[in-house]
Amino acid sequence: MTEVAEPTGNRRAATAVGRSYGALFFSIFGAAWLVLAVYALGRLDKVVASLVAIAIFLFVAAAIQIQRRGKEAAKNAYTEDEQRRNDRAFGIVNAVTWIAIFLEFQILTRLGRQDLAIAGVVLIVGLHFFPMPPLYRHRANLVTGTFLVAWAILCAVLFKGDRMIVFSALGAGVTLWISAIWALMTAGRLLKSANL
Repeated sequence: MTEVAEPTGNRRAATAVGRSYGALFFSIFGAAWLVLAVYALGRLDKVVASLVAIAIFLFVAAAIQIQRRGKEAAKNAYTEDEQRRNDRAFGIVNAVTWIAIFLEFQILTRLGRQDLAIAGVVLIVGLHFFPMPPLYRHRANLVTGTFLVAWAILCAVLFKGDRMIVFSALGAGVTLWISAIWALMTAGRLLKSANL
């Protein structure tokens, strides 16, 4: 029987680094949703694309700075077994999410309800936050998931056609960017409380 090494790293630093990775994903996927919303409005031009690119650059720069500050202290904050279990569960949740999105497009297209596809994707993305493994299941992600689910349902009820696409995508993008800001602020506070 092999001995399991006890975690030696700083968990606050590890959480901060994890939140900064979350912020990276939220900012990039948020940008994609916002670009879709602007495209659906027919207003995608170089100015909008430049503003989105600048915003992504700022998010990425802030996330990388947090990762550099906390990386060393975060090493070995969790046992390898625990990290492996969480990573495996995270991979499964993401795989199921992408499969569900693919199937949703296929089913809605065959039913002649393509108009619901984008709101449906927002709903699936929101739901994917709930079965996350313990390491990723924190209040911020649950709030983000809850808002995305509620927004998708509201858009499907209130809007039709292109307006549903615009508002679904716009709400998802804004939510993910707010979540990215929240993640970065939380990560900064965690590093500060860990004296890093």
